[in-house]
Amino acid sequence: MINLIKALFLESFRNKISFFFGILLPVVFFIMFAQVFSNEKEVSFAYFSDKPLDIPGKYYGNKNALMKDRYNYAASAFVESKKIVVYKNYNDYTVDLWIDGLKRKVDTIDFREIVKINERILDYKVLNEKESIYLGSFVLSLVSIGMFSAINLFERYRKIGIIRRFRVLPLSAFLFVLSFSLSQFIVSLISFVVVRLVGIFLFNINLKVDYLFFAFSFISAVLGMLGIGILLSILFEKFANSVAQFLYTIFIFFSGIYFPIDFLPKFLKNITYFLPIMYIFDNFKHSIFKQDSFGKFLLQNISLIIFGVVLLYFGGKILFAPEE
Repeated sequence: MINLIKALFLESFRNKISFFFGILLPVVFFIMFAQVFSNEKEVSFAYFSDKPLDIPGKYYGNKNALMKDRYNYAASAFVESKKIVVYKNYNDYTVDLWIDGLKRKVDTIDFREIVKINERILDYKVLNEKESIYLGSFVLSLVSIGMFSAINLFERYRKIGIIRRFRVLPLSAFLFVLSFSLSQFIVSLISFVVVRLVGIFLFNINLKVDYLFFAFSFISAVLGMLGIGILLSILFEKFANSVAQFLYTIFIFFSGIYFPIDFLPKFLKNITYFLPIMYIFDNFKHSIFKQDSFGKFLLQNISLIIFGVVLLYFGGKILFAPEE
C-alpha cells in the first residue's frame, strides 16, 4: 500500500495539468494579487449613539446599520443609556485605548445613568486583503488538487491502461481508492506548506488557527473536491478536464477570493451558493476566527466528507468494474 501511495503521489507531480492548477497557479495568483491589492487596512472604529461624540471613529445614527457593518472595524461600540456594548475584532492596545477614551468621553456627558462598559469580546478577527488572498489561494489549491487529480485518475489512467493493470493485481477497489486519497492529502499538504512559506517570507503573514478545526476543514475540502472530480468524470466522461478548467475559472471569479462579488447582479450572486469553494473558504475562515456558528461549520464539513466518501466509493467500483 505504501508503494502504491508513493506511485500515485509522484504521478501527481508528473501530470502537468494537475501540478499547474493545483500548486503553481494558486501560488502565482497569490503573489500577483497580494502585490496589487494589498493596501493594508488602517485600524478603524465606529460607534452608535443618539448624537455624535467627539471621539475617533465613524458615527452611526442607525443601530441596525452598525450591527451589520461591525465586522468591518477593529472595534465598534453601541452607546446606550445604561451601558456601552463594545465588539472587539482585534485584541490590540490601540483598541483598548479607544475603548478607554470612549468611556471617559461618555462619562462627561449628562446621561440618565452612569454608563458602564459591557465588553463583548468575539473570538474572530477581520482578515485584511493580503490575508484573505493568502487563505483563498490555499483553498483554491486544495480545490484544484482534488478536482483535477480525480479526473486524471479516470481519464488519463484509463487511457494509458494503468487501471487495467491494477485490475489483475490482488488489489481491492477500496484499497486503491484509499491509497489514492492519501496520496492527494500529501500533495495538498505540500501545497499548504508552499503557500504558507510564500506568505511568511514574502508578505509576513502568519495567521493563528485552531489546528483541530483547520485539520477538519482540510480533510473535508480534499475529500469533497475528490468527489466533485469523480462526479465530473462520470457525467462528462470524454471532456471532464475541459469542464473542470471552466469550473476553475468560475471559482476564481465568483468565489470572492480575488475579486469582490458585491458588484455582481443578484442572479449572479445566487450562483455563488452552489459553488463548493465558498463553503470550503468559510470553513477555513471559521478555523481562524469562528465567526459563524459551530453548527453551520460542522454541517458544511460533514456534508463535504459524506459527499466525497460516497463518490470515492462508487468511483472505485466503476474503475474496477470489468470492461465490456
